[in-house]
Amino acid sequence: MMSFAHREPLPILVDPHYSPQFLAELWGMSVSTVLRWFQDMEGVLKLSKPSKNGKRSRIELRIPFSLAMRVYREHTRGGLE
Repeated sequence: MMSFAHREPLPILVDPHYSPQFLAELWGMSVSTVLRWFQDMEGVLKLSKPSKNGKRSRIELRIPFSLAMRVYREHTRGGLE
């Protein structure tokens, strides 16, 4: 039988998530542009806010940092090459 007592644990990778408002400010662009880039992407968290007084419920996005940086590079690389 193999003993696992001396094996190092694997690191837990945590990818922080950010709001479209934060990324828009960071990148100097409009929130609507950030929303358009990420609204249908896999990996983006969609958080729903309960509706109040019969209004539509709101969906807020939280975008993983690694995905945000990859998409930003894809959208901004064209002007640099």
